Amino acid sequence: MKWLKKPDKQSIKPIYQQIKESVLGAIENSQLQIGENIPSINKICNEFELSPGTVIRAYEELREMGIISSKQGKGYFISNTQYQKKTKVFLLFDRMNAYKEILYDEILNTLNPDIEVEVFFHHYDIKRFEKLIKSNLGKYSYYVIMPHFNQDVSKIMSKIPDKKLIILDKSVSKLKGKYAAIIQDFENDIYNGLVSQKEKIMKYDQIVFSSSESPFQFVPEGCLKGFRKFCIANEIQFKMVKTLDSKTIETKTIYLLYSDTELINLLKELEIRNWIPGKEIGIISYDDTPMKEILAGGISVLSTDFKNMGTLVVSFINGAPFEQYSNPSQFILRNSI
Repeated sequence: MKWLKKPDKQSIKPIYQQIKESVLGAIENSQLQIGENIPSINKICNEFELSPGTVIRAYEELREMGIISSKQGKGYFISNTQYQKKTKVFLLFDRMNAYKEILYDEILNTLNPDIEVEVFFHHYDIKRFEKLIKSNLGKYSYYVIMPHFNQDVSKIMSKIPDKKLIILDKSVSKLKGKYAAIIQDFENDIYNGLVSQKEKIMKYDQIVFSSSESPFQFVPEGCLKGFRKFCIANEIQFKMVKTLDSKTIETKTIYLLYSDTELINLLKELEIRNWIPGKEIGIISYDDTPMKEILAGGISVLSTDFKNMGTLVVSFINGAPFEQYSNPSQFILRNSI
């Protein structure tokens, strides 16, 4: 009975489902063959202190799938090892926010409704990231991972088979293999986006980039490099701060904000001062959301196309060849500069 994993009573997954998956997993790994006996209901109940109804439900579902049968004097045994395995997707985000809702909704709305998607969050905790991946290996058809770390996570991610791995948003440069990826070129995207609006930007005295440093905010190193490169190349006065104190804002300055919380706080301060974005100061926000189209008359953004990212994820799951794409990014000009 080594193949039968001890059910986790703290898991959100029902115990009957865990028992069912143990049997199916043992078949997939050739630990159980046709004709081989599996433990009786009483034996599993006694072994793991479970109610008979829980084990009966697991066995009934396996019987309905045609996987097990029972015979008087022989008990339960494997009668078939061929079954239609349900496609399941493991989706690992850093955290949920407005632009990830766009991505997530596109995946769910485009994907075949028979495909099951389970969402997890690592919250920029690399130990949690590793634990979530390790504890879910072999349980899913596809692993869609957003590796938002400035540390190398290639060793952790190398445990996922190439043919099942889809990387989102940030590249993992040291990871080898023919996995799928839809990523941003952070350094060149921010540089080229700012260049596209150089004429408007040059009307201001300086530009301040707040990276909004906190345990709950990831800022790719490429964004900082691309911003600095643009300012130096065009001899623009600039500052890079970890957090923005909205009460110290100055006129004739553009503020490039990574955090939506800082954006709201800045707009509140402008309202107090009766300043208008695009006149006294400029505002550029990172990552577009529907709210930014109308907020304060429209906030200019540097953003990738998250809907397109979701569409590409679904195409890979639907059988498109695994390739690595650079997802388009652009500067969307609105009234705030």
